Amino acid sequence: MKSQKGMATLLVTSMLLVVSLLFSLASYKNTFYQIKRTQNEVLARQAHWLAEGGLECGYSVVKKNNDKNADLSSCLTISDYNLDSLSVVSSGTSSLMVAKAGFKSISKAIAGGGGGSHGVIKSSADLYFKGDHEYYSDSNIKLSDGTWACLILRYKTKFYINDDSTSFFTNKGTKTTGSCNANYVTNTKDAPIFKNDIQVESNLDVFKETFQVSRNDWIDVRDGGVFSQFDIIDPNNCANEIATKIDNKHRYIWATGNCFLEHTGLAALSAKSQAVNGVFLLVENGVLSVNGTSSTYKGIIYHFSTNFNPIQGSVNVWSESTSGMNTYIQNLTMYKPSGLTLTTIEKESMRDSLVFFMNGSFVPTGGYILDTPNKLSYFNMASDLTYDGTLINDLLSPFSTPKWVEGSWNDF
Repeated sequence: MKSQKGMATLLVTSMLLVVSLLFSLASYKNTFYQIKRTQNEVLARQAHWLAEGGLECGYSVVKKNNDKNADLSSCLTISDYNLDSLSVVSSGTSSLMVAKAGFKSISKAIAGGGGGSHGVIKSSADLYFKGDHEYYSDSNIKLSDGTWACLILRYKTKFYINDDSTSFFTNKGTKTTGSCNANYVTNTKDAPIFKNDIQVESNLDVFKETFQVSRNDWIDVRDGGVFSQFDIIDPNNCANEIATKIDNKHRYIWATGNCFLEHTGLAALSAKSQAVNGVFLLVENGVLSVNGTSSTYKGIIYHFSTNFNPIQGSVNVWSESTSGMNTYIQNLTMYKPSGLTLTTIEKESMRDSLVFFMNGSFVPTGGYILDTPNKLSYFNMASDLTYDGTLINDLLSPFSTPKWVEGSWNDF
């Protein structure tokens, strides 16, 4: 028999080659997987940054228009971004801007940018109305039937109407748009029913809504360069003190202390507000009254308190008024809310929490923002407010510049 050594060698060599081929194939498969994975990661990052670019394009449009609901369609036509979609979705006090490119969708929260503060009167204080109150409303939102979901009043806690036959609350409709939907028109002269134009919002934060920052940061707002701040010297002359601070470069006034806006001073203040095309007046940590009639005040009146109490020692600071205002305040028959029977102690408690009092017919076009939690604001006799959305957006514009909400995104 011939030697089989060559065959054995060939067989062993073939088996080694087969094993090597198997290892090579396994290695190739793993390498191919790694290549595909790397390609997918590159595509994912490309899609991410395309979407990120889309968000920045959208932000530039929003910032330019000072409106987070601005039309973003121009960003979809830019070929460098190759976006599938770009939209803003409402999400409470802020909104989410969402960009999608390929299989990647990213979002960031955006706050500010107009349109975020609605209502003629906004209040974290308890509200009391005595007399006939008629308001032109904020048209707010257009409904599918072409009518408007109008708003007059948004409040956080309590809302009282005085228990007498002459106290009414009436929505007169809008001056600038179409008709209010019937479900958003309150007229207690016709029926004692409050409709959807008067809304209670237990989470209402009028400070953040107005200034886009936490209420705890109120000093930053005061000293942020927008307001001219001063301490009221004479509460009975504060209207004239305020009027002297107003000019075309100083339309934002932050006055600290008690302030009784009386008829003569109101006329001067109203004239100044019209001359500069609107004033944002904020009165901080003091009682505030508006007493008498005047020509139209053009602007916003914001009443703000942090730790203020109208009872100083055993004295009610309303006694500082020289116009007889304290006579109204102390009269317990003023505190007779419809549907409730209050004890003398409860009436006194209501009186002692009073920090805002409007007496007479006064006509501001920008409305009231009453940011005095756990206190009472009282509208007496009559009021006739006209909502001017253009004016309000103008006066709020320094605080409503759109900006990204910190912490609402990551770049991983």
